Amino acid sequence: MERIELALVAAGLIFILAGASQARYRYIKNRTRARHYYWATSIIGIVCFAVGTGRIWPNGVLAALIIGAFVVGSAYFTTPYLKIGQQIYASNQENREPDPSA
Repeated sequence: MERIELALVAAGLIFILAGASQARYRYIKNRTRARHYYWATSIIGIVCFAVGTGRIWPNGVLAALIIGAFVVGSAYFTTPYLKIGQQIYASNQENREPDPSA
């Protein structure tokens, strides 16, 4: 069982780093697709990491909350990817601009 847990933790970290690399390097230029990629990889990574901790309560829940806070904070401070409804939440004005028309 420990190998599976280690593999899940490693996969979780890889997915979280994939989302973080998109936030840093913005290699997907379309904002909507980049946002979907960021959140999909981050959520998959958080779930894998939480399950890989071995105990869902309290270890997995705590890991998910801490990493989730990091992902949401990263989205707010460095990207235009924190969008709820039609409102984009970001720390700087440039990232708060509406998505460009396709």
